[in-house]
Amino acid sequence: MSENGKKSPKKEEKVSRQTTEAIYAEMVNCSQSGVSSINAGRADIDHSGIGLLKAQNVNQTNCGNAVVVARNLKTGSVRSLITISDNIEGDVRTVLDKKGAAAFGVVFAAVFMFFRIIRRLCFR
Repeated sequence: MSENGKKSPKKEEKVSRQTTEAIYAEMVNCSQSGVSSINAGRADIDHSGIGLLKAQNVNQTNCGNAVVVARNLKTGSVRSLITISDNIEGDVRTVLDKKGAAAFGVVFAAVFMFFRIIRRLCFR
């Protein structure tokens, strides 16, 4: 534990061919694994599935992610639901990009308003 009560990160964490709940380290190497969440300064990930990836610098190859938040992202064939990054190099296929998020918002608002109008008409 550090002085302010927060858990300090490990220096380096290596994960290979296993499933892990959460990793909090300065440097993470992950290969052929499934990880619920990663919080790191630098992450090198290969052939793995990650739930939430939060790091300053990320290097990924052939991975699937739910959410990626990174300052610098270098990829090779990565699929993600949501990707937030300042710099992206490589192939990232994102389900929810800016256009997709806008379309989702419009459809959600339309469906919400439809049910609200129906409710008002039925319960006067």
